[in-house]
Amino acid sequence: MRILVVDDEESQRDLLAGFLKKRGYEVKQAASGKEAIEISRVQGFDLAIMDLKMAEIDGIEAMTRIKEIDPETCFLILTGYGTVESAVEVMKLGAYDYLSKPVNLDELELIIERISEEQFVHRELEILREEKASFTDESVIAESKKMKDLLALVARIAKSNSTVLINGESGTGKEVIARLIHKASDRRNNRFVAISCAALPETLLESELFGFERGAFTGADKRKVGKLELAHNGTLLLDEIGDIPTGTQVKLLRVLQEFTFERLGGTVPIKVDVRLIAATNQDLRKKIAETQFREDLYYRLNVISIDLPSLRERKEDIKPLVDFFIKKFSMRSNKIIKGITREAVNTLMRYEWPGNIRELENVLERAVVLCRGEVIDVRDVPIRTDSGFAGVESLAEVEKRHIRTILEQTSWNISEAARKLGVHRNTLRLKIKEYGLTDSTTR
Repeated sequence: MRILVVDDEESQRDLLAGFLKKRGYEVKQAASGKEAIEISRVQGFDLAIMDLKMAEIDGIEAMTRIKEIDPETCFLILTGYGTVESAVEVMKLGAYDYLSKPVNLDELELIIERISEEQFVHRELEILREEKASFTDESVIAESKKMKDLLALVARIAKSNSTVLINGESGTGKEVIARLIHKASDRRNNRFVAISCAALPETLLESELFGFERGAFTGADKRKVGKLELAHNGTLLLDEIGDIPTGTQVKLLRVLQEFTFERLGGTVPIKVDVRLIAATNQDLRKKIAETQFREDLYYRLNVISIDLPSLRERKEDIKPLVDFFIKKFSMRSNKIIKGITREAVNTLMRYEWPGNIRELENVLERAVVLCRGEVIDVRDVPIRTDSGFAGVESLAEVEKRHIRTILEQTSWNISEAARKLGVHRNTLRLKIKEYGLTDSTTR
């Protein structure tokens, strides 16, 4: 926690600053309200402990002006003229709490601990609101050898602080693997923060990554803490790192080398302890050859490399993924879906899945919503491509569907159904057995 101690009495200032430094806080001092305002223009603080009565600019005015610069700063007001009226006034104007001089240091420490906890929770909620809806909290499903080997690699590298580069097509679950690394690491009790480098233009990407000071650019009306700072002691995922602009690459390289940076418009170095994970669906070596990606940054990022297989390379995982998504979306839709037919599974297995797990999830969500019975069938999983439907039914599937339709129309009267179909009753019975058809009305 960064704390600013503001008091025009040097002895009081030094006493509080010394006490707080011994407790492990990062402390800066200001001898007046004016000096506190000037310091706040170039450096942000989590807490300002400020004397109420000061010459020129008193504590209330200084607090009001600093809040305009950085609304996130919390204020604890001190005064030797403690009255109920002044306490109520400063609280109404936005102070967190109020202490009378001489300060009870034990009480001060308890208040600071409470402020620290509340600020942590507040920032956690902000992170949760900003996170992408693409992340799902399911465990990684791994029946295939490729995924089992990958998870074994994750287990070996999780405790390390080395940077990781995750390579894989869109929709393969790169962020899920990054989160898994974080959860298995010693940083798991701290934040996991993700930012998409492809979703933002260069100026916005840098402001999201590094944060900015008030007045750094047009529209910057207050200080903003960047993702790097929020991920302190945790993990930062830079998704689609291949799309990061060249100028930002230089700044990121410095962070990886020195673990310090400045907010946009700022001059004060900020030191962070962050485990960096990068992810990409692009060939970074090719981008290096085309001078679109810095080679030195590549080697900084690629200390540990993970190649995430596409879904078509791990087809053994399709059926368990299908079962998982059916269960997930059945609960979400309040529907009872007991399973999926073999023909529908075969259709899903034959498809190449250019959109990988994300596309499979989309198809199964649609299937659960559209399913008219308790079992998902081929007609519920048409997979659209540029040339039509990849899940086109085979001749046997068409025959099965037609027989079932006729049986339902005739209320499962075998003789009448056989007559409509133009086949012998025994032939129809064999087809019913072959396709596993049953009369749902007798269940």
